Amino acid sequence: VVSVQDYQHGLLTNFNPYNITFAMTKAFVFAFLITSISAYKGYHTHGGALEVGKSSTSAVTNSCIAVLFADYILADIML
Repeated sequence: VVSVQDYQHGLLTNFNPYNITFAMTKAFVFAFLITSISAYKGYHTHGGALEVGKSSTSAVTNSCIAVLFADYILADIML
């Protein structure tokens, strides 16, 4: 169990403001990738319910892969 004083001391001595910038940049890029890939896949879906299921599965897998690559690239560039 960590005391409140130890927690506050660790927070104040090890705080790096750049971590907030890095986290917010990653969040923005990830949100953009997920929404744009999903919107593209949804907009270009033709057919019935079966194709909608295939498109949504494809959008999720493509978004996951894009987020992994973006995380690697952002870490390489920004850190």
